[in-house]
Amino acid sequence: MGKVTVILSSKGGSGGSFVTAGLGTALAKRGKSVLIADCGFGMREIDMMLGISDRLVFDLGDVLSGNCKVGSAVYPSDFADGLYVLPAPQENISVSADTLKSLLETLDYDYILADCHSDSLAYSLSRYFQTAVTVQPEPLSVRCGNRVFLKCRECGGNNIRLIINRFSEKDFFDKKYFSDLDEVIDKVGARLLGIVPEDDTLSSAFQRGLPLREKTKALYALDRIAARIDGVDIPLF
Repeated sequence: MGKVTVILSSKGGSGGSFVTAGLGTALAKRGKSVLIADCGFGMREIDMMLGISDRLVFDLGDVLSGNCKVGSAVYPSDFADGLYVLPAPQENISVSADTLKSLLETLDYDYILADCHSDSLAYSLSRYFQTAVTVQPEPLSVRCGNRVFLKCRECGGNNIRLIINRFSEKDFFDKKYFSDLDEVIDKVGARLLGIVPEDDTLSSAFQRGLPLREKTKALYALDRIAARIDGVDIPLF
């Protein structure tokens, strides 16, 4: 049974799908088999980011409705050997957390990353699986991150971590929204899993659905987070 992590965005634009795509790629490059399940129903993104959108025939909606077996809706990505995508349906369908849990637990991968948005399904999934909440180091995103954290706790989630995304040290201290990163962590309420710096090069590659061969600062940070998830004792900073 794969190790499932739910990646939750604090708000639109906080980069949850960016983190999911990058983290999945980093885990696959560590020699792991990784499935990214795009659970953003009606807001399909991961297929374009990982370069498989031109090949899609079936998606997660077809699996849940019984139109196809799950293997027919899983596509390999050229970004890394062992990286696969189960794309979301473009329609906003209704599905229970129990149904999605039952499906994800049958899939045979080393790691499964479920890319979700902040809604009742995502909160409910947190009671079954470890959860990472992504925030930008800005007041609105941090406040939403705390709300996501509390909602997950209300639904029974108890293994919740924080990923600070799109971090620019210069902007962070110039804007003075917070005194330091400890204040961001305290305001969200979740333990820190890692920090991903602002990286236009990687963001541009995902927008175009093209693999990035060079090592950028965000890829380096995501590699470190992947190693920590994979059980390697690596310091946060």
